[in-house]
Amino acid sequence: MISGVSGLNAQSQNLGVISDNISNLNTIGYKGTVGRFSTLVTEAATDTRYTPGGVRFHPTALISKQGLLQATSSSTAAAISGDGFFIVRDSSSPGSNDELFFTRAGDFKPDDDGYLRNTAGYYVQGWATDREGNLLDRNGNTTSSNSSAVSDLQVIDVNRILTAAAATTNIELSANLNRDETAVAGGTNVSTTLGLDYDTTLLDGFGGISAGDSFDITHEGTTTTITITATDTLATLAAKISAVTGVSATTTTTGTNDTMTLTGAFADQDVTITNNNNTPLTALGFTGPFPATLSSTYTAGDLASGTVAEDNTMPITIYDSLGAAHTVNLQLVKLGQNRWAFEFTGQTGTDELDAASHPNGLIQSGILTFNGDGSLGSYTDSSGNDLTNTNITANWSNGSNQSEITLDLGTIGFQDGFTQFGAQTDPNGNIVEYTTNFINQNGAQAGNMVNYSFTEDGFLEIEYANGVKRPVYKLAIATFEAPDEMENHTGNVYRQTRESGDYLLREPGLNGAGNVVASALEGSNVDLGTEFTNMIVTQRAYSANTKTITTTDEMLDELIRIKR
Repeated sequence: MISGVSGLNAQSQNLGVISDNISNLNTIGYKGTVGRFSTLVTEAATDTRYTPGGVRFHPTALISKQGLLQATSSSTAAAISGDGFFIVRDSSSPGSNDELFFTRAGDFKPDDDGYLRNTAGYYVQGWATDREGNLLDRNGNTTSSNSSAVSDLQVIDVNRILTAAAATTNIELSANLNRDETAVAGGTNVSTTLGLDYDTTLLDGFGGISAGDSFDITHEGTTTTITITATDTLATLAAKISAVTGVSATTTTTGTNDTMTLTGAFADQDVTITNNNNTPLTALGFTGPFPATLSSTYTAGDLASGTVAEDNTMPITIYDSLGAAHTVNLQLVKLGQNRWAFEFTGQTGTDELDAASHPNGLIQSGILTFNGDGSLGSYTDSSGNDLTNTNITANWSNGSNQSEITLDLGTIGFQDGFTQFGAQTDPNGNIVEYTTNFINQNGAQAGNMVNYSFTEDGFLEIEYANGVKRPVYKLAIATFEAPDEMENHTGNVYRQTRESGDYLLREPGLNGAGNVVASALEGSNVDLGTEFTNMIVTQRAYSANTKTITTTDEMLDELIRIKR
């Protein structure tokens, strides 16, 4: 009889499990429970004796079993596809010692204060992010997801940033610079020797020059020695000099009193000429004293000051941290073959660039070089430092934060940004010396929040009236070694237990955490057909156990009748 009673109790509990499963058939994120049974033995059986013990009931939660994902129109609903749980608390302003709960119920909606909570009233937690989506701790410093960073989590608040301006942080440009543009002339030095025919007069023996005399040309740290031979004329000497990188030589061709002009090949680079063996430069009448310099005719800032005229200007509208618009210009001038200078400039004055930080409105100067196929060869500042992925700084006088801007002019070695080809023609056949393909910048003026939603990456993204979309939070996902061992709690949430192991914080889709599915909900993982089948089996088992009790009762009656 006691064994039968234990069977009734076990089947009754199993029916309770089935009832709970059916009653939560439409509960978002509900995880069903299945009944398991094990024998209860009071004494070991022998060949001649058996002692009935009964049965023990074991409810087993199917927490790790995925439920069906269902689309929803709610922009703040989210489901997890894969392992992990949303981290929630029962207060919108929890203390550091308040308990954490875990749930798959992602039917989140903002309360009166803008905090996201689900139907059961639990508030979802995540990391605050910066504009680029980097995780932030509670002090606003960049952090990362790890098992010890729970103190960095915050209750997600859709009203965190109601109005936002987007300061320009990146400018992308693509344009073609005219290969045939006349370059700014470099520094020059002209000989003044009389009685010299450029292509017939031998230099050996002329004006004190002898074969074997030499002079040095130094350009960008490289020195080349030019030696005069017995057959050299002014024309052949000019050819030798022009073969040296950084300098060119030309002669007059009048036939009498011809002269040679030495010119720096690049307007921004000095060239030094020095007598080496005897004084051939002096004999030819070049201006000394030696060493003499073919001085650069362009220095950084000359475009901003107007000292040198630009070949092309590209105006760009950018925004500071307060949403104020500023017009800046990318000015360009050709310095020599495959070499251009650029200056990024703006206006100084009230509410514009700070004049002390930006003399003549100069924000950044630099050099562009191009390869033989027209692709970008290098992108550096005027000192030769690489500017690829480097921030350019602008300081404003209107109280806004300093702007840090990446000026993206293309990929080195590719033709996806700035290129250098010959002038093009428009559909009407007109020459277009400079072609701008696109100018993109990511700033915007101030705008109010108009919408918000979760993204597939788990970000809560807010959209503003100015068209800016900005991530402000990222959902945190907790994973467990044994999630089925977690403890159920009212509100369709779970608690961590010793058996489940400690939680680990993950970003969605990383390190074993499931992916966030935006505008979706995870349904109950209960199968109604299975529950009805289990209900029938349980009812039959319960009925059968009652038969063992009634039969035992009849046997006891018979035993009592013996005494009668």
